[in-house]
Amino acid sequence: MPAIRTFVAIKISPELEAAFEALARNMRKLPGEVRWVDPQSIHVTLKFLGEITPAQVQEVIAAVERAANGIPPFSLKAGSKGAFPSLQRPRVFWVGLAEPGGDHLMVLQRKIEEELHLAGFPKEERGFKPHLTVGRVKGMKNIETVSKTFMEYPFPEVEFAAGQVLVMKSDLTPRGAIYTVQKAFPLKE
Repeated sequence: MPAIRTFVAIKISPELEAAFEALARNMRKLPGEVRWVDPQSIHVTLKFLGEITPAQVQEVIAAVERAANGIPPFSLKAGSKGAFPSLQRPRVFWVGLAEPGGDHLMVLQRKIEEELHLAGFPKEERGFKPHLTVGRVKGMKNIETVSKTFMEYPFPEVEFAAGQVLVMKSDLTPRGAIYTVQKAFPLKE
């Protein structure tokens, strides 16, 4: 059986997708070597598992179901901007996420990490920094201009509801990744 590239995520709202579409339209005008992510593909990644077997996918689904149990729906706000590892030498441009008045996102991510670790998957070494990847740097040509313009862009603070957790499949193609929902778990008290 072929391996399945798998991750766990939260989908963003159509309103936030529209804000990312405007951002990408402006940033694509620049003479830089950045691939701006299709707004319909942008999501909050809670855990990336990589290539796993179909049997492991079933283990992931069971672990995510356990982790999501008891977590209520919550709101997230997108707005801050930055780059990993830095704006001077970026590999990824991102928009940050905050949870006004709560920590459900952090609790959910931690529970997913723990349940998957109990199922035999390695823990993530890096700490979880809630963000949405909006651009991937392919080369450093004109990167100072791209970084400056990105940080100056007046991205709106958009709040959206996180109402479900998704176990996703990612198929890599020459035109970019194609994402398919393998299983969705509604969040509820």
